[in-house]
Amino acid sequence: MDENVINKVAGEGPKLGGTADKHIRPCHVDDRGDFFCRKRGRKMTRAELPERIETERLVLRVRTVADAEDIFDYASRPEVAYPAGFPPVKTLEDEIYYLEHILPERNQKDNLPAGYGIIVKGTDIIIGSVDFNHRHEDDVLEIGYTLHPDYWGRGYVPEAARALIDLGFKDLGLHKIELACFGYNVQSQRVAEKLSFTLEARIRDRKDAQGNRCDSLIYGLLKSEWKVMNRRV
Repeated sequence: MDENVINKVAGEGPKLGGTADKHIRPCHVDDRGDFFCRKRGRKMTRAELPERIETERLVLRVRTVADAEDIFDYASRPEVAYPAGFPPVKTLEDEIYYLEHILPERNQKDNLPAGYGIIVKGTDIIIGSVDFNHRHEDDVLEIGYTLHPDYWGRGYVPEAARALIDLGFKDLGLHKIELACFGYNVQSQRVAEKLSFTLEARIRDRKDAQGNRCDSLIYGLLKSEWKVMNRRV
């Protein structure tokens, strides 16, 4: 397993695992569909991103039900699912249901942008995903990712995540982006370090998707740090 593999709570399966369902969601939707932050009491604009963007080697685009078979191919694998915080998807029908119902309903409820499937240029196969999968504050989102094992070791996850991070700070006006992974997921820790995230907390003796005790690591990247990082490029 390599550094590009998996970040906890990416949520390709029929339900989210890890600590995903335990976060307090600070925002709600009123009867007119406007979003409000309970903690700050102010209206938020709906989070939207371009349907498709490109990096040097990748195309990132919104996933559809037509991609279900590609996604099931990696989301059904234990080596992908468990470190990402969800049980392996059991059937293709489960994946279709997730894409049709669970994912869009979660995004609507928590005012999350759709996120992207990862495609290598020159192909049209979804090999992974990168998403903002939690809203901790009106201007603080958490990023997650998964990748098919056949594509580990090529640096695709940092490349895809960096593109989404750039959009988050530039287009969504975020103040901070967080990233969470299990303590045994050394590969995801390396991704966080490559992206210049700072380790902010180690929560001891949480349970992973298999019920095993392990530490949960929380990383963060501030917009001010991102600006400094980009000036150096």
